[in-house]
Amino acid sequence: MILVQIAGGLGNQMFQYAAARQLASKGDGIVLADLYHLSVFVQPVRKYRLDKFQVRITPVTWSRVAEFNPGEFATRFARRYLPAKLSKRLIAGAERFGWKSSCQHRFYNYKPDIPKPALKIGKTVSERHFHFDPEMLNLSGDLLLMGFWQSEKYFADVANELRADFQLREPQQGLDLALAERMVATQSVSLHVRRGDKAVAKDFNGTTAEYCHRAVEWFRSRLDSPVFFVFTDDWDWTRQHLPEAADVVYVSHNSLGHDVEDWNWEENMRLMSQCRHHIIAPSSFSWWAAWLNPDPQKMVLSPPHHRWLNFRNCDTSDVLPCSWVQLEDT
Repeated sequence: MILVQIAGGLGNQMFQYAAARQLASKGDGIVLADLYHLSVFVQPVRKYRLDKFQVRITPVTWSRVAEFNPGEFATRFARRYLPAKLSKRLIAGAERFGWKSSCQHRFYNYKPDIPKPALKIGKTVSERHFHFDPEMLNLSGDLLLMGFWQSEKYFADVANELRADFQLREPQQGLDLALAERMVATQSVSLHVRRGDKAVAKDFNGTTAEYCHRAVEWFRSRLDSPVFFVFTDDWDWTRQHLPEAADVVYVSHNSLGHDVEDWNWEENMRLMSQCRHHIIAPSSFSWWAAWLNPDPQKMVLSPPHHRWLNFRNCDTSDVLPCSWVQLEDT
């Protein structure tokens, strides 16, 4: 049984499920979802989105964590129900009894010249650096999985199962179906422009105009009459830097409303995956859209892996599949 912490947006949730699915495949196949980090107690609040897919996962209450890590449960209980001073005392007391929470994303402080911390403490598995950790695949038994696990190497053995799991429950219809049919009938290229949160966050990189233009020209030089289907979280910026044209199609109908959490991200991902080729952003969302396309002849352009994150000491060399082309801005 694998209890996996679900955190972040859709792309992150999919990476977390995929890693758990890999580990569960060696045991009883049961995957449980810890949704605490999507709650109002953790900011920013994100919606649980995996239920839109045919995934084999069961959400449980965060109190279930006590079975795997009493210290983490005590920490959550104290922060939720007790005044701040009393909460700190309870957490400190629990740590003196050896109930210290080991659920920490430790790759933020990773340094290659110092010994790595234990990957597994009790039943808790905490990601200790961003690049692929092969020891993780050797684990078995009941585990609490904490991390992001952003490499296909963590779930290569269950790739076919995941592509089935990540099929949406609801069939396509209306404009989505019409677009999908057009994508199949043309040399379609999905183009994901990620600006919104990443354009202003110092730890992440947004899509640049230079990258968009170079990527479009790259495909125009290799395909006969490509059609670019554009998806974005910032339509004002995109319209300014990538004008709509005969071969540039804006897919905006699923991205309406002020709150991006209310957008139909799942359908946008399905549409992107139905294109023949892909231009992705430094984003787990468009990473999955490209990966879900099973065509071995697909071409995928990505910003170089070193633009994936701006965290110190993060080795991002394993985040992109080796067959994908990494394109610099200049």
